[in-house]
Formats: sequence, structure tokens, C-alpha cells
Amino acid sequence: MFRCDCLRRTLGILFITAWMAADAQAAAAQFFGAPATAQPQATTIVGRMGLQMSEAAARHGVAFRPFAPPRKIVAAALLPPFHGDDTRANRGIGFEYTDASGRRYALAQWPANGGSVERFAPLEPRDPGCADARTFTRGTKPSGIVWSTPRGLIMTLQADGANDARTLEIEWSKLIRRGVCR
Repeated sequence: MFRCDCLRRTLGILFITAWMAADAQAAAAQFFGAPATAQPQATTIVGRMGLQMSEAAARHGVAFRPFAPPRKIVAAALLPPFHGDDTRANRGIGFEYTDASGRRYALAQWPANGGSVERFAPLEPRDPGCADARTFTRGTKPSGIVWSTPRGLIMTLQADGANDARTLEIEWSKLIRRGVCR
């Protein structure tokens, strides 16, 4: 009994000491104007959207079978829910991939969970393979395409860099031919 109490007391003291040291480091960093811990800047589209991780870990973090882009996936991320509570059943996944010219695209997918794409502006002309397609903007220019699928998913496609609506629509048409709207 005596050894157990000593061990528990020692571990408690060590924990409190470590916690105080971390708190002191954060306070000193804040006092001197430096960030407490340097957060790495996300350099990928999907890294800016959610928590970047391995493709396998991101797939494990969602409760649906995502559509995989037909090209080489260069990054994957677990995304916060499109609609609803932050649970595995509501989380999304983002895949970043490159086309033949090296341009990067992000394909993001979420369970709709009662959410809708109705608030976004309709995409014209509509593609018969994916009738519920819309566009979303960042500033005054279109920055991506959003649509819902018959499987109850909400998806978005956006490109890195300068947003060229025509290039984005061409890539979206390629995804439609591969079955992204089924």
C-alpha cells in the first residue's frame, strides 16, 4: 500500500510539473510576442479545408465509401461535417490530386445529413449526368462547383491557384464521365 501511494503521488507531481512548465512556456511566448508553438502552414488545398493525414487514415475517419479521383492523389484530409454534429458519420474527406499538366484539384465529399446545396447559385449549363450542380464563389469569381449525388453525398471540386471557370468545368466533366454523380 505504501509503494502504491508513493508512486501515485510521484506521478501526480510529475504531471503537475510538466503541465506548469508547458503553461509557463506558453505565457512567456505570449508575453514576448512569439507564438507558443509554431503551427505549420497548410500548403495543400485539402490541408486548408481540414486535417491533412494519410489517405488510409482519412478513409478510416469517415463512415461512407468515398469516390476516389482517377488521378494520382497527392494529399488527403479529414473534413469537418457539411451539416450536423462532428461525428464519424457526418465527417467528410478531401482528396487533392493533379491533372496531366500538374494543376492541382481538390475533390471534397460529405454525407448530406439533411444539408442541401440549394443556397448556392445554379451552374449553367447543367450537365444531364449531374443535374443538381451549383457554383460557389470566393470574392466575385467562381471558385468551385458543388453538387449532391443520389447516394446522399455533397461534393465539391475546386482548383488551386487562379480560378479558371472553364478549366474547372472541363475537369468536372471528366469526373462525371468517371461516375462521380452516381
